[in-house]
Parts: sequence; C-alpha cells; structure tokens
Amino acid sequence: MLSSLSYAPAMGAHRPGEYRVVRQKSLLQKHIESPPVAYDVIVVLGAAVWPSGQPSPALQRRILHAVDLLQRGYAAYLLVTGGLGKYPPAEAVVMQSLAVAHGIPPQHILCEDQATSTFASALRCCDILRQRGWSRVLVVTDRYHLPRTLFAFWSCGLHAVGSAAPGKPARRLRRRWYYYLREGLALPWYLVRAVPILLRRRGQAGGPQSTTRP
Repeated sequence: MLSSLSYAPAMGAHRPGEYRVVRQKSLLQKHIESPPVAYDVIVVLGAAVWPSGQPSPALQRRILHAVDLLQRGYAAYLLVTGGLGKYPPAEAVVMQSLAVAHGIPPQHILCEDQATSTFASALRCCDILRQRGWSRVLVVTDRYHLPRTLFAFWSCGLHAVGSAAPGKPARRLRRRWYYYLREGLALPWYLVRAVPILLRRRGQAGGPQSTTRP
C-alpha cells in the first residue's frame, strides 16, 4: 500500500545530499509548507544495461530518484520505459526490478519495454497514458537529456514536468560535454521530423474528443 505517500514531506529546503529538482518550463513546489504536486505518474527514461544484466550508473540514478519522488508523494505510479539495448534484459525490466527492490509494490509500476529511443519512449508512453486517462506527467532522466525528452512529451499533448536525477552522466568532463553536444544536435532533428508526426498523432487522438467538451 502507498497510503503513506499522502503524508510524505514536500521537496522543499535542501540539505546536503538531498535531490534538487531541475528548473524547466514548470517548477515542482519548493515551499516547505506546501504539499507535493500531485502527478498522475512518474515516467522514468531508461539508460544502458551492462553485461550480466547489471544496471549502469545512469540507470540506477534515474530509477532511484524516481523512487524517492514517489515515496515523497509526487505520484502513486511509476512508468518505466526502455527496450533492449546491447545487453539483456530490457532497460525497463531492470528498472522495474530495482524499484521493487526498494519497496515499490509491483502493481504500482507500469513497464514499457519496447522503445529504443527517446522519441519512441514518448510515443509508446503516450499510448499507455491515454488508455488510463492520465495527462499530468513527471519525467525523470538526466539533466542534459531533459529538454529533448520534455519536448517529445509536450508534443504528445501531455502536461510534462522534468526532474533531473542527481549526479553527473560521466566522470570525465570531455565525456559530459559530448552528451550535451549530442543533445543539442538531436533537437533540430526533432523539429524537422518528430514534431509533425507527434502533432498528427495528437490531433487524431485528441481532436474528436475536444468537440464534446463543454
């Protein structure tokens, strides 16, 4: 049971070692006296799985941050997304196992284990969320990955807010700059190819419904 989530403390004053929420288009509440923002679900983007099914440090940071947010009361469900990479099993399967190992009941975890890109994760997660009538999403990934991820989810018509997993994506500065440069180069591709596809899907899924709303 997750009844204790409603009494979880808000993510407010930050002490050493606590997680900080990344400032994006929207903000998670930061006042101590305010309750946590209620989202329908926390979506966790996958990262590499290492040999023998071991989670990479990035994957561990992301899922543990999501578990922390869930236990603080930001949502009652996790949606983990990520397909099979170089090594089995699928990223989502590894995250699901880690979440269960850290106390999250299996019935509160949704698993999307087919997507092999950020774009595909957004599309597949949108389908799952629409089936449940969910639209308020808290997305967890690395800081460098958040802009492109949120862009994809916004294009699906979802109210998505980002929260970055703590820690650095790589130890070496050169490697970290590589990640940021790669994300910057990927954004134009999303503008040219991803947005028309996502907007078309959004219109097909949401167009007829909008005519029946008061």
